[in-house]
Amino acid sequence: MGESSVFLTRILDVLLDGGDQIAFAHRGRSMTYRETFDTLRRLHATLKTEGIVPGQLVAIGGGNTPETILLQFASQLLGARVVHVDGPRTDLLELLEVDHVLSTEPGDPLVTSRVARGPRREEDTALPRTVETMFSGDGTNLVCYRDLYEEMARTTTPDPDGPQRVLLIAPLSHPIGNRLTCKALLAGKTVVLHERANDSGTLATAQLANEA
Repeated sequence: MGESSVFLTRILDVLLDGGDQIAFAHRGRSMTYRETFDTLRRLHATLKTEGIVPGQLVAIGGGNTPETILLQFASQLLGARVVHVDGPRTDLLELLEVDHVLSTEPGDPLVTSRVARGPRREEDTALPRTVETMFSGDGTNLVCYRDLYEEMARTTTPDPDGPQRVLLIAPLSHPIGNRLTCKALLAGKTVVLHERANDSGTLATAQLANEA
């Protein structure tokens, strides 16, 4: 247990144990925790087939959809580092020397590999000790979190009053929206994903979720 990421271990546990409780509500559809776990498992298998291996850097682009955060988890389960890219940022992808680009945008390929694929690894990949999540924001300045996610997993517990609903307006590609979604899942809550308008406005005022 001490050798594996507490965050990833807990995410797997809550998704698997959540059963029929709703994890996500988005565009008139809902996903239970069990369905979310199954989706994560399929995405994990796909990314492994695509040649994503520990230490590589993957960029994730997409809107506020369940698949956006699940691609993050699936990549991190394979030991990859993650950077969320908001909008077309070819300059940043080149600067960071990204290995793979993942997208949830309609019409885009799920995975675009920017490096030659290595030989497939058939053996199971052990969970990494920690996760690394970066956010591009504006310009080329990056915000990078490592220990924050591990601490979040250690301190977040289910609400004593039972499952709650969290309305998320802040984008998943921003630290606020990403952190709140992870905390909500760790607490067994339902995340109601709101599509962001073209003008994102002030992200600080978009936080309607209760962080308690």
